[in-house]
Amino acid sequence: MAPKFPRAAFLLLGFVMNVMLGTAYAWSVFTKPLIDGYGADSFTSMLPFALALALFSVGMVFAGRLVDRQGPRRVAILGGLLLGGGYMLSALMDRTGYPMPTLTATYGIVVGLGLGFSYSPPIAVAVRWYPVRKGLASGLVVMGFGLSALFTAPLASFLITGYGVPMTFLILGILFLAVLVALGSFLTFPTGDWQPPAEVVTSAAQTRRTWKPVEEVSTRDMLRRSTFWSAWVLYTLGTAGGFMIIGNAKPIAQQVGGVTDALLATAAVQVLAVFNSVGRPLFGRAADVWTPNRALVVMYVVLLGTMALLSFSAGNGWIPLYAGIALTGMVFGGFLAVMPALSTLFFGAKNQAANYGVLFTGYGLGAIVALFAGGWIRSDLGSYVYTFYAGIVLALAGLALALVVRPPRPAAATAATPA
Repeated sequence: MAPKFPRAAFLLLGFVMNVMLGTAYAWSVFTKPLIDGYGADSFTSMLPFALALALFSVGMVFAGRLVDRQGPRRVAILGGLLLGGGYMLSALMDRTGYPMPTLTATYGIVVGLGLGFSYSPPIAVAVRWYPVRKGLASGLVVMGFGLSALFTAPLASFLITGYGVPMTFLILGILFLAVLVALGSFLTFPTGDWQPPAEVVTSAAQTRRTWKPVEEVSTRDMLRRSTFWSAWVLYTLGTAGGFMIIGNAKPIAQQVGGVTDALLATAAVQVLAVFNSVGRPLFGRAADVWTPNRALVVMYVVLLGTMALLSFSAGNGWIPLYAGIALTGMVFGGFLAVMPALSTLFFGAKNQAANYGVLFTGYGLGAIVALFAGGWIRSDLGSYVYTFYAGIVLALAGLALALVVRPPRPAAATAATPA
């Protein structure tokens, strides 16, 4: 049965939803107002953001199971209610007498869970409607998350200047709740008898640019396989290296690159956002053509070169620094497109939402490691250059692991192999 409207519409719906969700990456616009007006310091001002990223991955675990069982529409609506409600509850931060603990609970927990429940359904829908181009489809959907800061950071900054931090949370919460609930209500999986257009399948087969899942694996069985834990470590290593740069792009430009102009320093964040978004469909398509595990090898090679370039940029002007920031954003975005495809290749499409939700906890751990370890390296050693050295170590470890990871053998083939 054909969809009620073109299947490309599901990519557009997912893209717009991710633009709303990606506002989390614009958290840096809140840090200075929180420090200046609410008694926060450099650590406590980042705590709501760090907790939200951790709960993001936790929410993905539960959301993935619910998407597979209940369908994407209900889970997307629940996510919109949580995320919008969390923003609106954050507007109460100055009413309780404890603004930062209140914000840590409302934004860090409620918004974080809302991110997880809202992020999972559009990816699962895109993969189901585009079984031949899974990587490209998921990359186009999550492209909105990476591109979000270009739109939402200026909007949030404008609202903070004009109305203050609490009112900004309230306005954004109302907007996100309305948009996410409305768009989420249209998400649906194809029926069991639906097939992609024949010409698409034929073209992919002729050019050998397609792959099929090894087998369908339940989440419980997946957790028993060393292949899953290898993929999980790959996710953690790749995102930790990227988060070290993403969370500090502007101060890195100022300290390492010697950029004194405020607009040029802010441009580092915008460059990062653009290449973060471009890397998602780019590496997603690479996963379709080369298979996801081979795409990961290429990504880690690029990440290793990028960290080396950033290390070289110290004292050598801002051009190599901005090039390194751009490439870091591109590879980081690629992980968000390639890892869903890797999950499908290794463990199947039937339980993809639940399986990827568990795999996504590697992203959450990478964020926590980067935000705290990266901050410690910078504070204790006095320079962001040492975070680049740490990034080189992470990239080398990831590359070594990516070179040996292979799709698991189907259970039937394993059982047939003589002992």
